Amino acid sequence: MVKSIIFMLACCTTTVAHATDWELFKQQSDPALYVKSYSGVLLDGHKSHGEPFDLWLVNSGYQYPVVDDVSLFMEAGPVVISRSRQSGFNMSSGLRYRISPEVNIGSQVTYFDLNRASARLEINSSLLLAPSLSLIANYGVSAMTAEHALTLGVGFHF
Repeated sequence: MVKSIIFMLACCTTTVAHATDWELFKQQSDPALYVKSYSGVLLDGHKSHGEPFDLWLVNSGYQYPVVDDVSLFMEAGPVVISRSRQSGFNMSSGLRYRISPEVNIGSQVTYFDLNRASARLEINSSLLLAPSLSLIANYGVSAMTAEHALTLGVGFHF
């Protein structure tokens, strides 16, 4: 009887050890590297007629946690404006603050090259609706000119 109890305890201990070892080998994807796509309506303040147009971005980026809920990020990728059939690229760098698991706010410097180069200081926010889907709002002001732009849209995270 004592031998059977010792055998059962040894089996349980081995099973628990194997379960614990399995947790060590589970690898999660690196949250520091990401790809995101963004589709939105750009309401550009310098357009004379104020007509909104579609804006598409697909950016690859890297974010580095600075403190608990603040991350420094850099991202870049192509930009396409569908109505005017313009294309170019963009680069951004800034800080993101995670208010809650669903809400982020931040500030960034964005450089767009669409027929002409422009740089803007932007504040932004995002609301996570699903694990890969969020609502995004950006407001940017150019330091060189008095141009400003509001972008509202949907973001897809991969």
